Amino acid sequence: MTEDNNREVSRAPRPDVKTKPNIALIAGLVMVALSVIFFLQNSEKVPIDFLVFEKITTIRWSILMAVVLGVLLDRMFTIWWRRRRRKNNRNDD
Repeated sequence: MTEDNNREVSRAPRPDVKTKPNIALIAGLVMVALSVIFFLQNSEKVPIDFLVFEKITTIRWSILMAVVLGVLLDRMFTIWWRRRRRKNNRNDD
C-alpha cells in the first residue's frame, strides 16, 4: 500500500466505535417541538393596530409575524454590517 492509501483507510469510520448523538441537533429538535407547542396553544383572538389598518388575528400569528420580521431585520443589518466591514478592509489595504 502507498502512503495515500493508508491515509484513506485511517479516515474511514470504524464499525466498532459508537458515535455520540449531536447535542446541538437534539437541542434544536427540542426547541422546534417547544415552538410548535407554543404556537398551537396561543389561539386567543386579539386586535392588531398598525399605522392605518386594524386586524383581528390570533396571538400565534402575531408572534410568528414578529419573529419573522425580527429575523429579516437581523439579516438585513448583518448583510449591511459585513459589506461595511469589507469595504473598510479594502480601503485600509
